[in-house]
Amino acid sequence: MRKFFSVMAAAAIALSLTACGENAESPKNSSVPVLNPDSVLSLASASSATGTSLVLSDDGIVNDNGMITCTYVANPIGSADPVSVGIMQFSDSVSAQQVWNAYEDARVYRTDMEFVQGIGEDCYIAYPFICVYDRGCYIRISAGSGNTQDQKNMLINLATAAASAVESAIPEDAADLSSSSGNVIQ
Repeated sequence: MRKFFSVMAAAAIALSLTACGENAESPKNSSVPVLNPDSVLSLASASSATGTSLVLSDDGIVNDNGMITCTYVANPIGSADPVSVGIMQFSDSVSAQQVWNAYEDARVYRTDMEFVQGIGEDCYIAYPFICVYDRGCYIRISAGSGNTQDQKNMLINLATAAASAVESAIPEDAADLSSSSGNVIQ
């Protein structure tokens, strides 16, 4: 009889531990990739949008105070303006709210900025940059100089491609879950 109760107790403990492992609040697929600027705006997309043959600069991908950036330069060098793309993404150590704050802090200082509708969750142009906040990511792109309608259209095309890449890579609610469920970054 004692052996029977021991087996039943062990089965009950195993069953309760298994049940504890299934938390109804945890997302089924909660991990997201770490994005690099060259995956957010590819060399091919940048070349297509600018109508220029571009190559990755010799600097490659660099960390610029939390914004991971890369620069594409014309081939041959100097024949056209460079395209720079940077991304700051929420992570285990940086919340989506902190990324939003960095985005918003940069916007507030640009009194010459203009909002752009339909790209990401929030978007503005403050020449020479177009800045997008989407799914816990702050994307900053510069391409060329000036503030003509052609320049604006080029920046909008680049930002649209970048926001689309972010939306393809990061589930819609992942940034919201980042602050409450721990590690969601792969």
